[in-house]
Amino acid sequence: MHDDIKKAIEDIYINGDTELFTSKCRKKVDFLDELMEKLKNKSESIERFVDLNEPSSEIRIVVNRCSFSEGEIEYVSLLQINKIVKYFYLQDEFSIANPDTDGMDLYLDGFRNEPYSKKQFDIDEMICNYLTEKGYSRLYINDMDEVYPGIKKFKDREETNQMTVGNALFMDMWELCNSD
Repeated sequence: MHDDIKKAIEDIYINGDTELFTSKCRKKVDFLDELMEKLKNKSESIERFVDLNEPSSEIRIVVNRCSFSEGEIEYVSLLQINKIVKYFYLQDEFSIANPDTDGMDLYLDGFRNEPYSKKQFDIDEMICNYLTEKGYSRLYINDMDEVYPGIKKFKDREETNQMTVGNALFMDMWELCNSD
C-alpha cells in the first residue's frame, strides 16, 4: 500500500479525522470540465455522476460501439478521480447482447485495467497522461482491493468485512458526509 494512502486511511478511520474526509468530499476537482471537454472529442458520450459530498468524481465514458452481423459490442471506460489523495482508478469494460436463447444473462460483459479496443487504448492513454501531468497516480484493481486490516467496512455492523482502499477512499462507506 502506498504510504500516502495508508496515512490518509489511518488519519480518517483510526485517528478519527473525519473532517479531513468531509472537507475533501465537498471540494470539486478543478480541472474536470477541461478533461471532459477533451474526452468529448474522442468518445460517443460522457456521463458525469454527481460528486458533491463524495470522495471521488466519477465519469462514465462510452468510447464506441462496434456493430457486426450478430450484434454490437459497447466499449466503456469508467474513471474515478479521488479528492482525498492524488490517485485515480480507470476501468475498461465491454458488453454485448447475449445471442444464446438459453443464456442466463441478457448481456455478456467484462472489465479489467487494460483496454479492449484501440479507441479505448487511445482514451486511456490520453486520460493517464493528462492526470499524470496534474500530479495524480494510477491505481489498479489490486490496489483498490487491498485490505487495510483492523477496520470494518461497515462501522455499525457486526460483520467483519474488512475495509479496502477502494471502500475507504473512493466511497463513503461510513456515511461520514451524512453525519454533518
